[in-house]
Formats: sequence, C-alpha cells, structure tokens
Amino acid sequence: MRSPRLTRRRFVGSLSATVSALGLGAGRLAAAAPPAVRVGCQANGFPIKPGDFPALLAALRRMRELDYIGFECNVRFVEGEFERSAEARRQIEDTGVAFIGTHTSMQLAKPEVFPRWVEKVAALGASYIVMSGSGLAADGNFTAEALRRKVATLNELGRTCRQGGLRLAYHNHNPEFARRNAEMDALAADTDPERVSFLMDAGHARLGGGDPAAFLQKHPSRIAGCHLKTYKALVQVPLGQGDWDFVDLAAAIKATGWRGWLITEEGGGPKPGNTAALGPDREYIRKIFGA
Repeated sequence: MRSPRLTRRRFVGSLSATVSALGLGAGRLAAAAPPAVRVGCQANGFPIKPGDFPALLAALRRMRELDYIGFECNVRFVEGEFERSAEARRQIEDTGVAFIGTHTSMQLAKPEVFPRWVEKVAALGASYIVMSGSGLAADGNFTAEALRRKVATLNELGRTCRQGGLRLAYHNHNPEFARRNAEMDALAADTDPERVSFLMDAGHARLGGGDPAAFLQKHPSRIAGCHLKTYKALVQVPLGQGDWDFVDLAAAIKATGWRGWLITEEGGGPKPGNTAALGPDREYIRKIFGA
C-alpha cells in the first residue's frame, strides 16, 4: 500500500501532535527562539552615589520611561542589598527593567570575596558579571606568558560565575583593541567559550585604534553585549555627535544576525553621568540599529 502523501496540512498536524505530546505550547516554542537585539543603559548615566539604592531604583524607572529595557551597574550600587536580596530583587523587577549585570574588575575579584558576590548578584536577578581588566598592551606586557596567565584567570573566574548561575562577560578598555584588535582576538581564541563571554565596549575600542565591527563580525557568538559611546576631541558626547558613528557596527550586527544587548554608557569613573544625553542616545540607537 502506498503511504499517504505528506501535504502541508498533514505536516502541520503532525508537528502540532508532537508538540502536544511533549507538553509544549506555542508560547513555550516562541520563548525558545533567540531574543532580538535589546537596548539597555549603564547606570553611570545617572549621578548616583554607590550604596544609594533608592536613587538607583529611581534611575531605573527613568530608564524605562526612555524605552530602555535593561540596565548594568557597578557592584558598589547593589552591594548594600546583598543581605536583603529577595526584597531588593522584587523592587528591581517592579521597575520593568531587566538586570543585565554588575561591573567589577579582575583586580577586585579576590577568591575570598568573589564567590559571595556571584551568589548575591545572582540572587538579585542579574545575568552577568561584567569583568574589566588591565589591557596587556597598556602594561607593556603583551607576551605569550602574560596572555596565558590572563586567560587562565578569566577561565577560573568564569567557572565561578557558572557555578553560581551567572555568566562572565569580559569588558575591554582601549589597549585590548590596539594593534588591530590583537589582545581581544587572542582572548576570544584562547578562553573557554563556556566560561567567558565579552561585553565589548565599542567606544573604548575605537579610542584604542581598533575595529569593534570587525570583532563582532568575527566572534558574534562570544559577545553578550556592546557598550556604545563616542567622543569628540576626547570629550564624551551623545551618540551621533562624536568623531565616529556606529553605522559599521549596525551593518555587522545585521550581517551576522547577532542578538544581545546594546548598552549606552554615558559618564563613568570620576565624571558625573550625563542623564540629559540618554534620550538622544536612545533615538540614535533606534535610528541606526533599528532597535
């Protein structure tokens, strides 16, 4: 006997039956699809004092009004909430802004404190520890042995993050992108992809003489997010007003189908945040990236 012809209707019916048998609904199938590019905001855009959690919550509500759906902050802004993490997490979630991650440095991530940070940051609902380090070119120490040590340290920190339910995302400054992205390409090649991702700071990359679009084109699966900022004569200005734009980065994202966080970062370090730039930044991201 000939088998019945497999029509489109029969195929859809068979697929629906399989989904039903597995206990999956359309909503869960949709949830399994890769998320689109999402737009976040670094809390450095607001002049918040470390430890002032009410001010951070107010900043998150303002971010949401400006159509940012995620945030990143220094660990100092939430460290005071570690002992009340369940309540603090509820307060963060009530703002409607997702907690992307907390920023710290390799120098501060000591074995005696880092596992606790990971545990508590995860309890607050974050997804990443964003980890910056000293660029080897800046130290004049870009040797095979120095690179090996840095890779080993990042892999170990990444292992601690995975054990605590988070991912580690390495954040570059200028030196890692010197000499045609030399250190960043080496870190991407030698670190364990299961333990180490990247939060690529495209602004620092350009200041370092590098090519962030080329790095994303080469390593899209390793990049969790991109910091966006620009400068005019070494002074930070709103997106679209600086010495460079991000049209090439937008093209690389489109070409690779990359999905992750685009995060505007106004201010940082000893400089107070430029809150007034966050609205124009959001419009620029919408215009150039379509996000």
